[in-house]
Amino acid sequence: MSKPNIASTLRRRAEAVTQVESVDAPKSAEDQAYEVLFGGKLPPTQRKRTANLPIAQLCPFRTANIGFKPYSEENLRALADDIAANGLLEAIKVRPFGDRYEILSGHNRVAACKLLGWTEIQADIEPVDDDRAIVIATVTNLQRRQGLLPSERGWAYRALLDAQKRQGKRNDLINHTCGQNDHMLKTRDTVATFFGVDVNQLRRMIRLTYLIGSLLEAVDDRRLNLMCGVAISYYDEETQNLFLERLETDHWQLPVAAMQRIKKACPPPHVAAGDLGKACNRIEAERLERSKPRKISFNRKKFEPYLSKISSDRELEALFLEFLKSKYS
Repeated sequence: MSKPNIASTLRRRAEAVTQVESVDAPKSAEDQAYEVLFGGKLPPTQRKRTANLPIAQLCPFRTANIGFKPYSEENLRALADDIAANGLLEAIKVRPFGDRYEILSGHNRVAACKLLGWTEIQADIEPVDDDRAIVIATVTNLQRRQGLLPSERGWAYRALLDAQKRQGKRNDLINHTCGQNDHMLKTRDTVATFFGVDVNQLRRMIRLTYLIGSLLEAVDDRRLNLMCGVAISYYDEETQNLFLERLETDHWQLPVAAMQRIKKACPPPHVAAGDLGKACNRIEAERLERSKPRKISFNRKKFEPYLSKISSDRELEALFLEFLKSKYS
């Protein structure tokens, strides 16, 4: 994975903040995203304010599992060095959370400031509800952060869809309609269109979040093919652990075609250990058989007048290859 350019990322964010705070664009990017994704105007909220908050009063985002991993030690140090040289170019975003403040945007900046020994950090305090908090926490990362892992995209998309589904249920109750199923069908299309991804790709990323941790990690670091991970996600936890044991034994060698045949032979959600083992062994044996070199046979009587003039099988092979090259090259 390529290293993020910390300085340019922060400057892009600062420019974006300047643009959305101008007269021509009074709404933040996250607020605009909320209106598009949830199909309506923003609910009324208290006015946000900016203040320097004690870092000890901050807590990580807990409202939903949004999946974004912290920077590596190397990238975090690069971010800290940039902040030390240029200052904090963009305030973090938080919301009141009991007697503390939940970080909506800026987890890595907070960690970098801790490295620098800061005890306070500038924060935009936004008293928003859970759904708007999820939008703020996911949209910025999905749109601006480079090199996101499949699991990060999957958890973020899932959090947004879950929020949309809750919104749909509330609207159905208010309007006394039965449109929940229609709403759920539209949610994936809305999210996919907004982020410029294919709806099938979005569905696959979300399916990955149903994998057990070890398998999801294997997809992230490319030991396990993404499509194989999607297929395994339809099995229950017990069966996924059986797949994990098998994959570790086979050094993570699982072609997509083989996984498709396993799924056909052993449909989800549950497979007994013995049945899965037999299916995997049979499919692997068939694959090895197909991979063996094909032998070519001839009717010896037809070639008898010429074979007496050829001294060895090697000479015959060379002549045959020469003929094929002259014919088809």
